[in-house]
Amino acid sequence: MNRKQLAIRYSIEFAVIVLGVLISFNIQRNADLKREKKEINDSIVTLTEEIQTNINYCEEHLNQLHNMKTVNDSILKNYYSFSKKDLIEWHNASPFGHSYLQNGELRYWTKNSDYKNIYLWMITWWNTFAQNEIYFNSLVASGLLLNIEESHIREDIESVFSTMKKRVQVNESLLKQNSDKIFIWAENKRDNSTKSISREFIFKNLKDLKLKNLLEDRSFRIELRIMSLKNYLNSLKSLKIKLNEEYNK
Repeated sequence: MNRKQLAIRYSIEFAVIVLGVLISFNIQRNADLKREKKEINDSIVTLTEEIQTNINYCEEHLNQLHNMKTVNDSILKNYYSFSKKDLIEWHNASPFGHSYLQNGELRYWTKNSDYKNIYLWMITWWNTFAQNEIYFNSLVASGLLLNIEESHIREDIESVFSTMKKRVQVNESLLKQNSDKIFIWAENKRDNSTKSISREFIFKNLKDLKLKNLLEDRSFRIELRIMSLKNYLNSLKSLKIKLNEEYNK
């Protein structure tokens, strides 16, 4: 075999090797892209499930705020005459005080035993907002959120879990500040008394204009919480629809 034939042979072999490498690289690249796409799609499915969980949570939370507003308005309407019996009846009709059982089930405080310390919580309850964000946070930490190619989807996710949620948290903190002031009002009445008095005695006999003003502010703060939570709930529902439309084609 002469040099020319050898050159042709080696050129063909080299071309075959290069072509094989390129094909192998392309196959690997396509496999990586498919795996990444599947990983993103699986992540969106899990995120959508978390969003639905948060929708359910927010709907229940919103109902609690409405009930809280109803009870507070009843207190203001009957400010100088309401009794412990009235508070219990109003809360039984529109419950918002609650706790979670070991299995995660929600239980509203409507038993007689729940009302033993009613003046410690009913008029100062502010309702902590604590939705589930475990998977969203993991998406951010792992960088998977940045791998979502559709920028409008990525921006919507970030907006809902950051900007929109922040408004809910701000109004939550404002209501908590009001609740703290009511609690301090009652404690000051106890501390400034010349004898030992109960909180029931304070709310029954020592009500004044300061407390009334605080309760009026409380109604306003609850309204703001309701408004911001409604907007947040709508944004969650809208985001879920967008994700389903984009990734369930």
